[in-house]
Amino acid sequence: MKRKSISKVMRQKVLDKYGGHCAYCGKELDLKTLRVDHLHPHYRGGEDSFENYMPACYQCNFYKSTFLLEEFREQMSTLHERITKPFIARLGLDYGIIKIEPFNEKFYFEEVE
Repeated sequence: MKRKSISKVMRQKVLDKYGGHCAYCGKELDLKTLRVDHLHPHYRGGEDSFENYMPACYQCNFYKSTFLLEEFREQMSTLHERITKPFIARLGLDYGIIKIEPFNEKFYFEEVE
């Protein structure tokens, strides 16, 4: 399936869908930082339609990749366990520089709807 480019008008509509926020983490976006995500991944037969488009930040779009929403939720629900594996994260925890909490299993768009 070849991806079609998304018009500027459509990109603006997608950006406005959740008030200029990433649908997943809630980070503020603008047209420059917006990544248009397919809620049902294009790779897995998702349509190029406004209903299937979600505003996403780079990190969420990259990490969600080709996951379905529930698969992405599962990945996020174990992130707090996996994030402590690298040495630098453990060091940050030991020094109290960072605090890691579990994902509440709700994406931004689910909380604002």
